[in-house]
Order: sequence, then C-alpha cells, then structure tokens
Amino acid sequence: MTHPNDRDEPELCGECGGLCCALYLANDENGDYVGEGWLPEYIDLWTGRLVASGALAIAEDGEMIAGAAGIVPLHDPRLSHRPDSGGEAYRAMLPSWVDTRKCQFCHPESGCLLPRTYRATICGEWVCDVWAGRDGE
Repeated sequence: MTHPNDRDEPELCGECGGLCCALYLANDENGDYVGEGWLPEYIDLWTGRLVASGALAIAEDGEMIAGAAGIVPLHDPRLSHRPDSGGEAYRAMLPSWVDTRKCQFCHPESGCLLPRTYRATICGEWVCDVWAGRDGE
C-alpha cells in the first residue's frame, strides 16, 4: 500500500470528505461533543503538534496564524468549539464550507492544504479505512 505521506490524492479526500482530518469532533457522532472536559486538552495537543511541524504559529496576542508553511488556518478550534455566545459568533463568521470538526488545514474539496513537510508527524503515520480500502488492503 502506498502511504498518504508518499502521495497526495485530492480526489480521494474530496470523495470521503476528509474523515482522517476530523480531529476535533467525529463524523460518526454527527460532530457532537460527546463526553466532558477532554476537548480543550485535545485541541491543545493538536495545536502543539501543528506548531511543532511548522504548520501553525501563535501570535503574541494568542491568535492562530500561518507558520513556516505559509498557510493561514481555516479556523481556530479554541474559538470554534467554545460552547457559548462567543463560539457561536465565531462560527457564524466562518465561511459555510469550513468544517470546524476537522483540522484547521482541511479543505472540503482538496483535503490537507499543507505541504507534506509541514504536516504533523502523526498525519504521516496513520491512514483511514477509505484509503486502505482503495489500495486493496
């Protein structure tokens, strides 16, 4: 099987909608926040991974900005998952095609916007079932 870290297939990511990139809230749970308390820590974990990879940077004021990769994140999960009126207002200002359940670098049609060298390490270590099935595994 050719690993996604070895090639990009925007058509496949477009077909499945980026299931592997649903980092923050699972598609199979309809994007609902199931459980208590884990999401903020999980967002921090992924923020750390993306900062370490060079994909993301945090400005002095705390805003998520483009890292060395030069790609502006599509949303800030620290804001888009706030369960209050501030989170609701933030989500309302996002383009309708931005899926806040997914990584802030996941485009709905082309998948990951990041050059391979700036993706979090874990993104090159895991493949989704759709990818594996396409390669006959």
